[in-house]
Amino acid sequence: MVTVTVTAKFHNPSLSRRKEWHHAACLYRDTKQFCIDGWENDDFDKSVTTASIDNDLYSAIQNQAIREAKSDHSKDGEVRYRESQPFAVNNQNWELDTTENGTVVVGFPCVSQWWYTPIEVYDDIAGDVQQLLDGKADKTRLQVYRRGDDWYCTFNIDYDADASGETSIGVDIGERHILAGTAYGEDESMLVSGGEAKYVRRKYRSLRESLSQAGALRARNRVGDKEQRRIKDLNHKLSRRLITFAEQFENPVIRMEDLEGIRENSSWSGVHSWYFHQLQQFITYKAERAGIRVEKVDAYHTSQRCSACGSMGTRDGDHFSCSACDRGRHADLNASENIAQREGEPCTA
Repeated sequence: MVTVTVTAKFHNPSLSRRKEWHHAACLYRDTKQFCIDGWENDDFDKSVTTASIDNDLYSAIQNQAIREAKSDHSKDGEVRYRESQPFAVNNQNWELDTTENGTVVVGFPCVSQWWYTPIEVYDDIAGDVQQLLDGKADKTRLQVYRRGDDWYCTFNIDYDADASGETSIGVDIGERHILAGTAYGEDESMLVSGGEAKYVRRKYRSLRESLSQAGALRARNRVGDKEQRRIKDLNHKLSRRLITFAEQFENPVIRMEDLEGIRENSSWSGVHSWYFHQLQQFITYKAERAGIRVEKVDAYHTSQRCSACGSMGTRDGDHFSCSACDRGRHADLNASENIAQREGEPCTA
């Protein structure tokens, strides 16, 4: 099963539509806040229904607001909503269709009526949209929101993937080489040194230690923020580079190690503070935008097993050797090739 997030801009919606959508966004926010305040003040219990909501939103949207408020109320901390809250409707109460001239339109209820509005279907979402139009995919809830002067909608679609003809891209994330990727069966790979990341961590660790000794705690905290921004920028660049590598192959699917496996089996003491999770998140959401499926696989013995014959081999620094088949390969690329060969579970950002 493949899950893809589709985000599309509405094409030149009329002024009346934009005004009503803005009104709906405000009512949606107020509905959620009404529920939160009622639960906090014990005015009613969690079984509240649309009968208690006094506004003109369609009941399907009111119900979705109640569901989201329940979810938010279960989290820690005070809940206060901003005006920019997207309004949403569940999967059964909106539709995707085409006009006689082939224009793709999204239809959903709002305040006064259902609105059917064209969306701009870019190349990177065209195939997924067509899967839904052809009845070969299932859709999730629809969210409608404004960014600047433009209005957008976003939703997920789920469909069964045909594994035939896919190119599996195995990705190994580590310390010495932060990113190693192998396109299985294509004799193509990429390898990125972890030197820059180690330099950043070493530099800011030294600064924090010096500032701690001097008692400059506020300055020490600012140093931590700067380090996070540097690493975040690096992770954005690395994830973009991987997606570019994957896009050159036919029907790519990216496979990465499960993070829990990395943390439990790693002997590297810095693994718990390293931004593996952030890098994997960036790779996942950029892959989704590019229409590439991402899977997490079991990390067990990806570094010790020979990717050619499956026997246990020996790693010496960056070199992996297998006595069973006499194969030698870069250790991280051997690991990435093992990852590429394993079946995984689909994951989303």
